Amino acid sequence: AEYCSEQPLALEAFRWSLWLISKMLVRTINEGSTIVMKAINANSVPQLKRALACAPRASRANWLLKVEAGTQNISPLMWAIESCRLEAAEAIIQDLLVIRADRERYYYGVEDLFGRHQDIIKRLITDAPTLLPVIMQGLVWRSRISSGGNRRVNYYVKHLLINPEDDSVSETLSWLVAAKNPRNMSHEVIVLVSDTMWNGLIFRQFIYSKIWFMISLMFFMLSQAILPKSDSANELHMRLLIFAGRLLMYFVTMVRFIFQHSKFCMRSYREGDTMTCFRCLKIPSYLRDPRDSGGFLLMLLLMMMCALEPMFHCLPEAEDEFPSQTCDAAEKITYIYSVFCMGAMAIHWLLLIDLSVFSTGLSAFVLVISQVLSEMNRFLITLLWLLLTFGSAISVLEHPYFEMRDIPNTAIALFSITVRLYEDDYRNMIDAVPLLCIVFVFVTASAVVLLNLLIAQINCSYMFIYQDMVGFARLNRADVICETLEKAPEETWLKFVKTLNLNEPLEFNEGDVGLPGGIQVLELAGVHPVTEDSILRFGGSCALDTPWPEDSAHHEEEDKYTRIQKMLKKVLKRVSKSKSKGRGGGRGGGVDGSGATNSTSGNVSG
Repeated sequence: AEYCSEQPLALEAFRWSLWLISKMLVRTINEGSTIVMKAINANSVPQLKRALACAPRASRANWLLKVEAGTQNISPLMWAIESCRLEAAEAIIQDLLVIRADRERYYYGVEDLFGRHQDIIKRLITDAPTLLPVIMQGLVWRSRISSGGNRRVNYYVKHLLINPEDDSVSETLSWLVAAKNPRNMSHEVIVLVSDTMWNGLIFRQFIYSKIWFMISLMFFMLSQAILPKSDSANELHMRLLIFAGRLLMYFVTMVRFIFQHSKFCMRSYREGDTMTCFRCLKIPSYLRDPRDSGGFLLMLLLMMMCALEPMFHCLPEAEDEFPSQTCDAAEKITYIYSVFCMGAMAIHWLLLIDLSVFSTGLSAFVLVISQVLSEMNRFLITLLWLLLTFGSAISVLEHPYFEMRDIPNTAIALFSITVRLYEDDYRNMIDAVPLLCIVFVFVTASAVVLLNLLIAQINCSYMFIYQDMVGFARLNRADVICETLEKAPEETWLKFVKTLNLNEPLEFNEGDVGLPGGIQVLELAGVHPVTEDSILRFGGSCALDTPWPEDSAHHEEEDKYTRIQKMLKKVLKRVSKSKSKGRGGGRGGGVDGSGATNSTSGNVSG
């Protein structure tokens, strides 16, 4: 206070600052509190529709997408989503994606919606996933008229395929893949988008990327599994073919894997994109993908095979029999080499499972198998514990049975009994009654209880996954599409976009030229029956500054709904008040009633 009295200029400056802030707040409230924003804050759909009834038809979408306050602006749609006014947000999306028409032109808010919010799909996935089917359904138009058993369907998916500014790839599919929701991938709009990309571009690109791997597997099988096992394997031309096939494996497939994974590893360590393994070892995060980790393991096995290749070790000793894989130097390493070769052959075939993406049904089946097999982990852990428990107990028991003489042999014998590969009979254990009893207990715990429990778990898991297995398959295909598009040349993508003709108007019905930005397909008329035209057509004036005529029948239904809602609120308030009065009156009535009872009893006694 003393400082303010000594410095009147500072006091005046502080007073002026408060006045300016209050003016700014008042201006923001006055300019930003439109009737649309008031309806959104109330989360009232009827109030929102009444507010839009006075909006000019040319700027109706702008009322829902942009409110300016001075130099700043806000989106009513985003405000409704961020403030969890989902009913109002759903009404806004539905109103924007309704096709309206007068006698001169069509009005459709999809361009305004995606022009204002290019990441609307991403925002809905993260903040309001329940609204995602609403916006997807708004991108579909179906004709009421069928011809030849087929019906016209227009999918306005331009903004889900490309960015209209530069015709680059839209990120919509990558956002949906990152969400990992199989039900989103099963929607007809997303199915059309992914199938359009797959059939038009990705199919060929994916085939080209897998040709070298299939050729590599063919040479691997010839040089390791087919030619060396033939009757003429020791002849010179066969040895040359085997040697050439193995050189191709090492200097093409192995070198390719080395360059590929070295680049990925250096990028991961440079960017810090690593994960901790065994609490101390940091490995690149890209190895989380089973395909990448399988390729990395295949690279390591090929490197070990190259280091232990018998034909390389026999080079100093080979004179007239070059190339050869039978020599003194190769005898010690042939068995180890064959073990690594077996692992590489198995991984080669497992990596070809990616080709199941060509068929949605086959891909769904493979995904169901992978998900169901995850239930085996608990079963194997429990079985291992049972084997160690009973194996240790039987090994300390004095018995004459040779096959169960120590822990390893006992565990192997018990496992063979579990999987029904044990050739011996229980009658050989009759002399050792304790041994026979403990084996029976093990069989009851493993073969009867544990295996049946595994079957029940697999059955429940299959029933759960079966509901969305097609969605999981399409999610897998979408992941492949996104990975392939990252490597596809820009020129190839632009050529593909030109073939879609997204800027050409689509016909609604024969002779009725409609709106651009979509893809038209024909579907069977009985798949989705349509009884009413989804386009709202209005006569009268075609001026851009006039509002759309109101639908009286629709407003009557809304008014009935509003009246019923108000009546229910009044009834609930009266019930709550009567309950509160009853509780209060009950307490008071108890006292009065007891007094009255006492007085009555006194009178009677008197």
